[in-house]
Amino acid sequence: MSAEQRLIKETPQLFALYGLLKDALPHEGERAEVMRHHLMRKGVRPSMWRLLHRDGSEWMTSMLSFYRRKALWKADAALDLLLLAQSFGTQSLVPGWLLQVLMSQCANPNRPSSGYHTKLNDLDQLNARLGRWVQYEQLEPVLRANAQLVFQWANTQWRRGSGHGLKRLTLQSLLRVVAEYEARERARAMISEPWRISVDLMLNCRLEGYEAVVIRNALELWEEGYAMRHCAYEHFSSCASGSYLVVSLRPVSGGRPLATVGIRRMSDLAMFHQVTGFANQAVRRDVYVEARRLAGELNRQLKDRPTHLKDPSLIQVGSAKEAPLLLQEHREVSAKTAQRNANTTALSVA
Repeated sequence: MSAEQRLIKETPQLFALYGLLKDALPHEGERAEVMRHHLMRKGVRPSMWRLLHRDGSEWMTSMLSFYRRKALWKADAALDLLLLAQSFGTQSLVPGWLLQVLMSQCANPNRPSSGYHTKLNDLDQLNARLGRWVQYEQLEPVLRANAQLVFQWANTQWRRGSGHGLKRLTLQSLLRVVAEYEARERARAMISEPWRISVDLMLNCRLEGYEAVVIRNALELWEEGYAMRHCAYEHFSSCASGSYLVVSLRPVSGGRPLATVGIRRMSDLAMFHQVTGFANQAVRRDVYVEARRLAGELNRQLKDRPTHLKDPSLIQVGSAKEAPLLLQEHREVSAKTAQRNANTTALSVA
């Protein structure tokens, strides 16, 4: 019997883990023991190894879409996943949905990363507390509904060593802190300077029952991120400068958006950057195709514009039904600017 056959017979719950690690392991030795030594050297605790023996490792394969493919990427992803899961505690295995919400703070299947733990290890103390709360049946649905907001708050407000009072903190008091932070951010968005946009471009969504709505101010950007439970607001500065456009694919009848599209903008060039669903989930194939098509449509329209309208800080993008009003607004602004310039010239001559 080969070493792999013995692993399947004696510890089948570890075979998925072995499939991820095997390219990074030495060829000699009993497979389970070789894996254990390899992981212990990399920082995985014995208690986490025992948890894998008890609950298995099949859950890891569903997380691979979060990782960028490169040399030995599966072995690196396996180690990264174990270190992340370990941060939630080892009394029980962290639910997959909670682990994915944490990972989505850095990247997502639409825009994968090579690793997460080193970027998020400042949150280990918070993760440990969340890992305990999620074990309680009555707290699990509350945490599931608010986990994205908690991690978004922690990503900007949490610092290493901030967890000294966590043992006395309840989930209710944490959610109150998060709600106060969200209210402050919304108020800040409401009083932000208007974005410098005045020229119209039309976007037509080809998904039946949906429209493409371009975010045009800080409050709309905050509301998009809040409704979709993702970090769209991090693009505030680049959106305000005109170098980044956020497009919301929304039901015509109203309701939560289907997806959020990010488009990079440079002079007369628009480049697709990303598209993400609720809580940074992967979108359907047809939504992904439509997002890229919208970026291409925008790119074509930009290239066809007169040169004096190609400044990224002077771009207004709207849905097709808004085009006449926006175009009229642009004409009025252009007429006022021309009149002001004429008056200035006349004064100078005088």
